This record gives sequence, structure tokens and C-alpha cells, in this order.
Amino acid sequence: MQPLPPNAPSRIGDYMLLAALGRGAMGSVYLARSRGGRPIAVKVARPELADNPEFRERFRREVEMARAVGGFWTATVVDADPDAERPWMATEYIAGLSLHQAVLDHGPLPERAVRRLAAGLAEALVAIHGAGLVHRDLKPSNVLLADDGPRVIDFGIARALEHSALTEAGIVFGTPGYLSPEQVVGQKITTQSDVFALGSVLVYAATAGGPFGEGATSALVYRVVHQEPDLSKVPPGLVPLIVPCLVRDPAHRPTPARLLELIGPPSAEPSWLPPRIRTVVEQRHTELGNLPGKPPTRVMVEEPPPKPPTLVTPVPAPVRIDPDRKEIRPTGVRFKTSRAVGASWAGANLMAALVTAAIANPDAAAPNPVRLAAFLGFLLFAFAAVRLLVGVASAPLTVDVGPDGITLSNGSESRRLPWYAISRVKVEAHHARPWLVVWLVSAAKTPESLGRGSFTTHKGGLRVYPISHERYRKRRDRDVVELRSALAWYGSTVYDPR
Repeated sequence: MQPLPPNAPSRIGDYMLLAALGRGAMGSVYLARSRGGRPIAVKVARPELADNPEFRERFRREVEMARAVGGFWTATVVDADPDAERPWMATEYIAGLSLHQAVLDHGPLPERAVRRLAAGLAEALVAIHGAGLVHRDLKPSNVLLADDGPRVIDFGIARALEHSALTEAGIVFGTPGYLSPEQVVGQKITTQSDVFALGSVLVYAATAGGPFGEGATSALVYRVVHQEPDLSKVPPGLVPLIVPCLVRDPAHRPTPARLLELIGPPSAEPSWLPPRIRTVVEQRHTELGNLPGKPPTRVMVEEPPPKPPTLVTPVPAPVRIDPDRKEIRPTGVRFKTSRAVGASWAGANLMAALVTAAIANPDAAAPNPVRLAAFLGFLLFAFAAVRLLVGVASAPLTVDVGPDGITLSNGSESRRLPWYAISRVKVEAHHARPWLVVWLVSAAKTPESLGRGSFTTHKGGLRVYPISHERYRKRRDRDVVELRSALAWYGSTVYDPR
């Protein structure tokens, strides 16, 4: 908190201003007190926004939607005046500090605290989405740590900033590194975009860094779209919780309600915060009690937001969801081998084999060392072409990973391995030939093969599915990551991430 600036008003609506908390994209943020002594955060729009009639109308609609958000883990909107000389909105205060500042000052949170954080944020998203909103800017500075749990702030106002005078002036919104791939590329944004951001926030809480590293805005948004998240520093116990949130396809991410099921009941320990952070929170309570005027009751204090890098494209926040629209979600994740891709690679290798054979021909005028190298190349390309043609001749395989287990099909027959019959499952990544491998419980019967080497023994388990052997490396690596994510989500109790 800082003293009020000389040009600040003494009151906003019925609220007496006590201190300045900071400035953001919308305007200034003040600590205030109601007539009954309740401390509040009052956010006042910038003058250039106040002169924009379109902004006022959007602001009014967003305030109405934000007021509909309930739940334990959000900062409630208590008052607003879209028609004031400078539109303002008041929310309750939370005596705590932002996740961004807590990790910056005191380091990563322990695993137990990250799980409690995940549960609080998931429950907050359930409330936000239930009100027909998508937050669209969930990040460490928008999460406050209070002694009884986290709180999510700054939902319900950012859409009012879209196409406003600020946007026209070139100021953009959103934080690279915490935006979902669909936000970055301008595709449709749904509630699952918030789930991606939640996963990124949990990585920051557990490691003090985002899942896509640091650097220039352009580098960050490129990594979000084209690279896999770096979870090497995440505690192993948190990986099955975080990986499904960061799946690139929104349809394959869990819902916040499903996340709560995965997290399980909260710890019975009295305080969830590490001692050093808990001490800071207690100091914030004391500071509020020392403010002039009537001492407040137990309250909430909001941290001044840090200065994140701005995104190169406008990324506004909450989106209204049509409550009458019913989305149909897939029940699992499907992968399929391709005859067409295999045939293309076989043709390319066959052509290369013919060229090298012509060079290796004794009648050719090439020097002996060149002919020898060409002969070796011919053997290599011919072997690859034959192997690929054998795969093309085999029936394509489809593997489904879903709530009921793993199902393999060749078009005419299928084999299902329910989760209760699997004792362990993992992806064996070996150069260009990664496999999905399962270990069955002792009472389970080994299924018959469906071709392409399926259900053959391997290290005491069974090779089930060849993961994109016929595809190029980048696509194969992507499929491996997607399959790992599906296993971590649907088969979390038996999935081996090593």
C-alpha cells in the first residue's frame, strides 16, 4: 500500500479512499472503506476509457456477469457504478499477497500447498464458468494467497477493455506464457482455455518458472503453440495433475470439476501456507488494523499487480457462454496408424534405393569409394522401403484411451484393456519406434495380436500400439506427448511417467 496521490479523490461513491494499491490496464486501484467499516478494493477507469460510450456499455454488462460469480475462492464484486464520471467497481479485499510476489520473494511452494492451490483455483473456475464467464487471464498475479486459501481476482472487466481507446492506442492484454494455444492463434476460446492457464500457474507455483520458460514475447507465444511444456522441475507427484491441463487440444483437457475429483479431499493441517508466507499475510492484517478510522474486520488486501510483458495481439478477458448451448465432448483420445503416410515414405525410400542402385552399378563411371557408399545407401533405403511396405500391407490400428481403459482395433476386431486389468502402463520411447506398453494384473488374460506387432511381450509387459512409426519425427514426438497426457489423465493410478 502507498499513500494516496495528491490528485486522488477522497471518496468514490460511498467509499472513503485510504491508500493507493497500484495501476493496471483498466485504471487505478485504491484501498477504501465502506460506511460500515468494511475494507474494499475500488478500481476506477482511466479518463480516456470514461469518454468512450462503447466501453461504458461493455463495462456495465461485464459488471452484471461478474456479480453473478459466487464461490469461496473468488473476490466478490460488492458495488459498481458504470454511469459515474469515471466508471468504477468495488470488490472485497483479501489480506494476502499475490502468488507472483510470494514465489518471487520466498521461492516455490511445497507440493502440499500446490495441491491446495490447485483445488482452490479449480473450485473458483467452477464458480466463474457456472456464471457464464471465461476468465481468459488467469496468471500468478491474479491469484491472491490468503490464510484460508487462494482467491482469483480480475475476472469480469477485461472484455470491457476490448476495442476500447486503450486498444486503439496499441495497448494489449494478456500474459504470454499463461495463455492457451487457442488464445495465441485467435481460435475459439472456451472454459478449457482457463484450464490450460491453471496448469501453467501450478507449474509456476511449484518451480518459480512458467512451463514455457522466459524471454521475449514472440519467443514465449511461439513455444506455447509449437513446443511442449518443460515439467522437468515439477515434483513427480504433481505431474499427473498438471500434464492433462497443458494438453494442446482443448477437448482433451479435464474440466475444473474433474480436476477436483483428481485432487481429492484437502489436507487436515491447520495452515496451508509455508511459515514465511503466512507471516507476511498476518502482517497485512496488522497493517489494515492500523489504518485511520474504524478498524476493519477480517479483510482482504490485494497486491499491486506486477508489470508483465504485453502480448503482441489483443487478448481480452471474460467471454459470455451461451447457457443453452450444449457442447459434446469426446470421451477419450484416439490415435490411428496411417497407410497413406507409410506408403508415401515407402515410395520415397524406394526412389532413393533406385537412385543409389544406379550409382552403385559397376557399369557406372563413379569412383569405387562413391560406388561403395551408394551400395550401402541402397541397402539402407531398400530395407526401409520393405519395412514400410509391410506396414502398409497390414491393417491400420486405432487405439482409444478413455475413462474405461485402452481399446485397440484393426477395423474388424478390437481388444479392450480396462484400467482395473492394468497394473502399469507407460510409453517406451526408443528412437524412431516408440511403443505403448502395458503390464497386466496376474489374473488378466493376454489378448491375441491384431497385427503390427501388437500384444507382443516386452520387458515383462505387452507392446500394444506402435506410436506413429510411419510419421516424421516432429509429428511422432507430438503424438507421444499427447498419448502421455491422455494416460496421465484417464489412467492416473497406473500410469508410469518415467
